[in-house]
Amino acid sequence: MSVVVVALVAGALFWLSLPGEADPHDYLREQDDVVRGDGSLATVLAHYGVSLPDQVAVRFHDEESLIGSEGTLFLHFKVSDVGLTSFLQTLDVGSLTPGLPAGWDAGGKGQRFGWSFPGGSWRGAQGPAEGAVTASVAVARVGHVNSVYVIAQHV
Repeated sequence: MSVVVVALVAGALFWLSLPGEADPHDYLREQDDVVRGDGSLATVLAHYGVSLPDQVAVRFHDEESLIGSEGTLFLHFKVSDVGLTSFLQTLDVGSLTPGLPAGWDAGGKGQRFGWSFPGGSWRGAQGPAEGAVTASVAVARVGHVNSVYVIAQHV
């Protein structure tokens, strides 16, 4: 009888230690990824001080480390010109210029999430390296919609 009780308690403790249900907006995570708080989009955006335009379908990933890193946020969403202008102002990255931000390439970390940057039609901007968070943005316009990729990092 005591073996059954111990097994039930061990099973319950294991079940309680499992992470909660993943946010449906989150890119798939590796098993050993560190999750901040509940790992939800709202929690992650608050940690990086990022505000998204209203009603965007967003994908995100928060990559953290147990060894002193405050993390790196990867975002992808599509938005109209008005939403893009508003987003760039709240992110304080300056105006977009032709090309990708410095250090971005198709073989970088974004490739893990299916990001690719073919051709030369990209525009980019980078935020100042002062304060808690710095951000880089890459944008491609397709029709009347902007496909926006963001990497935000705690510095």
